[in-house]
Amino acid sequence: MNFEAFSAYCIAKHFTFDNVNPEALVYEGDEPGIDSAFFICDEAIITSIDEINALFEKKKNNHDIVCVLIQSKTSETWNKKEINTFESAVLDFMSENSEHKYNEELNERKEVFNIIIKNVGKIKNGRPRIQCFFVNTANEASDSEILSAERTLKNRLDDTGLFFSSEASLIGREKLLAYWIKSQGAYETTFEIIGSASFPKSAGIEESYVVTISAKEFTSKVLTDENGSLRKSIFEENVRDFIPFDGSEINTEIGNTIRNEDRAQRFGIMNNGLTIISPDVRLQSNEIYISNYQIVNGCQTSNVLFENSEILNDKITIMAKIIETDDQDIVDDIVKSTNRQNKIEEHQFLATLDSVKAVERYFVARGGDEEHRLYFERRPNQYGRDDIPGIRIFDLKELARCTGAMFLDKPDVASRYPNQLVEELQGIVFDPRNKEEIFYTAAYCSYRLKLLHSNNRIDKILNRFKWYSLMAIRYMICGSAPANVTSAKVEKDCESIIDIISKNDETCIALCNDIARRFSTLAEVDRDRLRTTRFVSEVREAMA
Repeated sequence: MNFEAFSAYCIAKHFTFDNVNPEALVYEGDEPGIDSAFFICDEAIITSIDEINALFEKKKNNHDIVCVLIQSKTSETWNKKEINTFESAVLDFMSENSEHKYNEELNERKEVFNIIIKNVGKIKNGRPRIQCFFVNTANEASDSEILSAERTLKNRLDDTGLFFSSEASLIGREKLLAYWIKSQGAYETTFEIIGSASFPKSAGIEESYVVTISAKEFTSKVLTDENGSLRKSIFEENVRDFIPFDGSEINTEIGNTIRNEDRAQRFGIMNNGLTIISPDVRLQSNEIYISNYQIVNGCQTSNVLFENSEILNDKITIMAKIIETDDQDIVDDIVKSTNRQNKIEEHQFLATLDSVKAVERYFVARGGDEEHRLYFERRPNQYGRDDIPGIRIFDLKELARCTGAMFLDKPDVASRYPNQLVEELQGIVFDPRNKEEIFYTAAYCSYRLKLLHSNNRIDKILNRFKWYSLMAIRYMICGSAPANVTSAKVEKDCESIIDIISKNDETCIALCNDIARRFSTLAEVDRDRLRTTRFVSEVREAMA
């Protein structure tokens, strides 16, 4: 699958639950600035004249139609000229008198568009919608000139008067990766409710309800996938993972309540309930439909219900708030407000940052073989039930300390009590501009140093100065002027570091021993001195 087909597939799956053939979304031969053109009609993909004619032959006169146009580039930078070329191609595609010469497949899709415009009387809101995507492999666009080009494209679409609504989106690598992950895990469910009450509409929230559900119905329809397994992906927005019964007095008590016949009937009254967020919520009579939903509060209760699913009955109920929104800022607010009612440490809310989620995805993709596989535990206890050696797991605080020490020259900050680092974790270490490879490299070096120390292959002083050791490794391998953490060059630095640290040969041991020797030349170092910026400078100079 080429990049154009991959991009089109990820975006198409954003609109539909149907199976999608990525090769059918693109075409061979020359293209005038548009790599993919297709139409979402009542949540189904249409690309041919026969399909669109068959749609309009139906008696239905309220078809929901979205026109989707995509241009994809494998570039590490944003180029305004390329976006302008895409804009020109989009406007020409919609014009009655096109100047561009189209290949056979794109010409058919242009004809599909013309048929749609001629049948606006059968379309919801009297006009179709349009979404144009310019896809790149660069970081998310932030330059004012590039963002201005995005706004200009949207304004030009609005000016045509052909569409009920229009969107122009610049999709960088992080957004595209998020689309890909979503494409692999799209899900929906419909379940019966016992009762409901609606909240008034508010900005960014179309619908919201508080509902009472049978715990049995909730567990089978919301928590369980088609294979009978727990849908772990629905807890991604939760700030912490499930804590097993032997590690949580509260979860043990929840389980005991379910297993007590008398108390089980009062479960819904005694439990605080759950909060579910979905971009699509539909309530009809005594049924409610949700898709691509997240349980942002209630992970513990949900897991206990699933673990006890065989003994659940219709007398056991659960209360849930169900909220329709796709505004990430609102989602973050809801996550923080609902979880502040529980004992959640401040730094755990960092787990909801997009940049932190991106690092987690990178760790999953980066560990190609067992020797190099590490685990970023974005949410507490995320890997608690898996048989993974603790030495390979890095929680949010540990990863921040490793990365800050090694790549941001902050070993002094890493040496302090980690709970005091919340502001610096967010503003410095988890800056979305930072390359994900620095996180993996810092964690891998920490992992290797622990192994070498436990096997008595390196000097113990490296363990005493462990945060400074990480910084020292970088300067010893990359020189006195290593690459900036937002630069593509830093990835080459990381490659050089891992190439040496991953080996068990004399080169790696010699490097560690050389660092230990240089540490020993420094004057006596106490705990207070370890926490000073002056000592950071002394270590840098010692490694020169």
